Amino acid sequence: MAKRGRGRPVIQTLTDPQKRLLQAIEAYLVQNGMSPTMRELAEEVGHGVASVFKQVQRLERNGYISRVPGKTRSLTVLRSADEEPVVGLVAIPLVGTVVAGQPLLAQENVLGELLVDATTVRTGRHFALKVSGRSMIDAGINSGDVVIVRQQPLADHRDIVVALLNDEATVKRLHHRGSEVSLLPENPQFKPIPVGPDDDLRIVGKVVAIRRR
Repeated sequence: MAKRGRGRPVIQTLTDPQKRLLQAIEAYLVQNGMSPTMRELAEEVGHGVASVFKQVQRLERNGYISRVPGKTRSLTVLRSADEEPVVGLVAIPLVGTVVAGQPLLAQENVLGELLVDATTVRTGRHFALKVSGRSMIDAGINSGDVVIVRQQPLADHRDIVVALLNDEATVKRLHHRGSEVSLLPENPQFKPIPVGPDDDLRIVGKVVAIRRR
């Protein structure tokens, strides 16, 4: 069984089509010394480009390959199709507070470690944060729950994020349309938080799972 470090991508069982696709990528890299394009890969396996692209995305999410969005030949094999699957738990830092001006995982912020299912933290660095307050109860996040967060500086419209707004940490749903940005609670008793041009908004990460208290 391969040794896994904290936050390392997870190996999951391959379906037969995924295994054939991964083997085709490996073979092309060996024979040509460069990554295939999506069209070349589709011709290799005899499927449409759209279908192959979806399978590539799934292989990427499961930690078998990596790619650079927008680049034609950027597929890199991280795990061979012949490797045995790795399953189990991964330890991630449990953070008590998110404080502006401090490194997120500074020693004084970390309360300990939390074991989570490896499939939850497939790629990237993750941390766990204990939630205080009732502003997100309609999203199923109650006071005392722990959210599992993937560290990332950007997020999409409607993502639930951990954000720093003017040096205050909060868990909210991101609303981003054109020039309008706001942080939305999921509780009618709380008002949306508009983000103005003079506000300092920083996305700490995206909530990917919830651990009930």
